[in-house]
Amino acid sequence: MGAVTYADGIAILQLIIFPFILVASLFIWKRTGWRVGAKIWRYPFMLSLIRLAGSIATLISIDHDSKQVRIAMFVCQLIGIAPLLLAYVGILRLIDLEKKIPHRPLLLVTVMGIVGLILGIVGVSTADTTNGYTPGALPKVAMGLFLAIYVIVMLLTAWLFFTYSFSMRKYQKRLFLAIVLSAPFLLVRLIYAALGDYSSNTTFSMMSLAEDNNTSLTAYLCMAVLEEIISMVIAMAFGVSAVLQADYVKPTREGHLEVKPDNV
Repeated sequence: MGAVTYADGIAILQLIIFPFILVASLFIWKRTGWRVGAKIWRYPFMLSLIRLAGSIATLISIDHDSKQVRIAMFVCQLIGIAPLLLAYVGILRLIDLEKKIPHRPLLLVTVMGIVGLILGIVGVSTADTTNGYTPGALPKVAMGLFLAIYVIVMLLTAWLFFTYSFSMRKYQKRLFLAIVLSAPFLLVRLIYAALGDYSSNTTFSMMSLAEDNNTSLTAYLCMAVLEEIISMVIAMAFGVSAVLQADYVKPTREGHLEVKPDNV
């Protein structure tokens, strides 16, 4: 059996934390309603599964390192950004009680995330990793879409805050806090990913992670893994708090809203 490395330790950390995030997302999803909540809470659920899959691939590489295993690690590393960002798009949907944001802009943002996800998978899966991994055009375009989504989410959050500032329910305040407190950590997470795609600094290269480079792994841990975990823990904590509020209002399948009974 191969020795457990720094990278394996990071994978183990994710295997410990993300099951809790997965369970929390399922709890909130159930309280919102399985069908209507799918547009909102499936994304943190998906992120948890992706991070768990990536961690398992990393641990498999201890004894069975191969090109396929490394590609699985790289793909899971990149595509997790899409559901991470779309989770906050979903939270905006839940905040927007009176449907102030037109349907199409939010749909466009969601489509941007899905397109970025597809481009990232194709770009990494088809890359030649024989002499190291160099991001091609597709991953760079995907990263550009993810950065644009972050900016749009922050702008929409600010606009909704001022729109609802005089009529905000308790549950809405908690969801606003979920986005606002997560924003700095999301930004650092995106900066790390962008440096990996747009700069020649090997500290942020995915290949350096596979080579167990301590400097790269420390940057990965501090700028990607921990930032992602903290942002999701914040979102899930405030999400759980929001759906437990007596004034929580949840969407129905018809697109209308209903007040959650106090005894639910």
